[in-house]
Amino acid sequence: MRPTLLLFAFVAAASPALFAAGPERQVPAITFQEIPTPAAPGSSGGSLVTAPDGSVWLSWLEPMAGDGSRLSLKFSTLAPSAAAWTAPRVIATGANWFVNWADFPAITAGRNGHATAVWFVSNPVLPSESGGSAVHDHHGPGYHAVVSSTRDHGQTWSGPEPLTRESNSVEFVSLATLADGRVLTCWLDGRAKKAGRDVQQLFARVLGTDGADQPVDASVCDCCQTTLTAFPDGTALLAYRGRSSDEVRDIRHARFRGRNWDEPRPLHADDWRIQGCPVNGPQLASDGGRVAAAWFTAADNDPRVLASFSPDAGARFLMPLRLDADKPAGRVDTILLRDGAMLVSWLGVDGALWLRRITPEFTAAQSVRLGSPGASRATGVPRIALRRDYAGGRTDAELVVVAGSDGDPRGLSTLLVTVPEGALLEAERECECTPSADQLRGYPIRGTILAVESGVVRVRHPDVPGIFAAGTQDFRMASSTLAPESAGRQFLGRIEPRDGDWWLFDVRIAAIPAR
Repeated sequence: MRPTLLLFAFVAAASPALFAAGPERQVPAITFQEIPTPAAPGSSGGSLVTAPDGSVWLSWLEPMAGDGSRLSLKFSTLAPSAAAWTAPRVIATGANWFVNWADFPAITAGRNGHATAVWFVSNPVLPSESGGSAVHDHHGPGYHAVVSSTRDHGQTWSGPEPLTRESNSVEFVSLATLADGRVLTCWLDGRAKKAGRDVQQLFARVLGTDGADQPVDASVCDCCQTTLTAFPDGTALLAYRGRSSDEVRDIRHARFRGRNWDEPRPLHADDWRIQGCPVNGPQLASDGGRVAAAWFTAADNDPRVLASFSPDAGARFLMPLRLDADKPAGRVDTILLRDGAMLVSWLGVDGALWLRRITPEFTAAQSVRLGSPGASRATGVPRIALRRDYAGGRTDAELVVVAGSDGDPRGLSTLLVTVPEGALLEAERECECTPSADQLRGYPIRGTILAVESGVVRVRHPDVPGIFAAGTQDFRMASSTLAPESAGRQFLGRIEPRDGDWWLFDVRIAAIPAR
C-alpha cells in the first residue's frame, strides 16, 4: 500500500494544474473558482442538493428589502454545464422565523422538477412558559418545522404545512427523496422535554402519509445535525449523534426499510463522553448501495475529522480514517464518486475550509484549502454537492460548495471545485489504467439465470445491498445478450435503470454450470 500523501495546496482557478510529487511523477491538483452567489448580502443558511437530472439546487434565507422583520426562503439552480446560477426565486416569506447558524433550512429534489423545502418558525411565547417574558430558551417555546413542495421546477410552491402535527419542538430536520418519489424526513424532537423528561428523541415520517410519527431513537444528542441518504431499492440510511445514559455521544445509524426502521447501531465506537451538545452532526453520501460517512469527534480531548465507507448500504463500515491536519472545528460534509473515491470537507477553528480526497482503495490522498490564508473566514455549516460525477478515463468530477463568509459584506459564497479524478487515479496507480465509462455504469450483480425470452431475462440473485433484496427478478436486456440455452447458468453482470426499467448488461457466464 502506498503511504498516505499529504498535499496542502493553496490554489486558485488560474493556478498551475500540477504539483511535483517526486522526481518521476506529478500529482494533479484539485482546483476551485468562485461562482458569483445568487444570494444577497446578509443571507445565511445555505443548503445544497443534487437532483437526478444533475442540476444543483441551492436554498438560503435572505432578509427582505425594506422590512427587517421578515425573511425570504429562496432557491436557485446550477445546471450540469452552466456557468452561473439561475435568477433567485422565492419559496416562501414570513415573520417570526427561527434563524440559527447550525439549524437552517434544507431542500431535497426529485425527478421531473419535484422538490421539497423545510424551514423553521418560532413558537409563540406563553406566559406559563416564560413568566411573562418574550424571551424563550432552546427548549422553552422553541420552534417547529414547516414544509413546502413544488411539482414544476420551482415555478410554484405549495402553502407551508407543519412537518408534524404531533410536536411543536422540531429541530435539525433532514430530508431525502426516496426511489418512489416520496420524501422521507427525520428530526430531533423535544416533545419529551415538554413533558418534563430530560431527553431529546429522534422521530421520522414520510411526508403526505397517514399514521403517527415513527420513533427511531429514544435518546439522542440535543442539537446535532441529522443526515439521510436514499438507495435505489426504496430504503434509506440515517445517521445522527446519539446519547447514552453515561453521556457517550457517538454517531449512530439506522436503516429505513420502506415502512419501518431497523434498530439503531453505532457507526463507530469513538467513546466521546461530553456533558453538552457539540453541535456537530455527521454527513452521509451514497452511490447505489455504497455509502460514505464523515463526522467529527473530540474523544480523549483530541478533536478530529473521521471518514468511513460501507460497501453494503450501512450493514458494515470500515475502520475510519483521520483526515484533519490541525485544529478542526468539524461541520463536515461528504460526497461519493462513482469510482468509489470520497471527498470530505470540514472547517478549521481558524475558519479555513478544507477538502480532502479519499482514494477508491480507501487511503487519504490530497488535502486542499478552499481559499487563500488571507481570505475571509468561512462560517456556518458549509455544504458540498456533486455537479458532475467521474465518467471514466481522464475525465474530471465537479463539486459545488456553499459557505457563510465573515467578509464585508457578510453573506454566502459559492465555489466550483474541479477534481481531476482520472489523472489522479493514473498518478496513484502509476499506470494508464483508469476505468472506462462503461465500467462505471450501473451496479454489479451475480446470480443464476432462470429463463431467457423476448429481451427479458429472469434471474435468481442474492442480496444486492441498497439495490435489490435477495430473490427473483426480471431484467430487460439487448436481444443478443443471452441465448435461451443460458438458463441454469451462473453469471456476473451489471444492472442499471433506464426509463423506469432495470436492464442487465456486461454479462459473463460462469464456466461451470450451476447445479
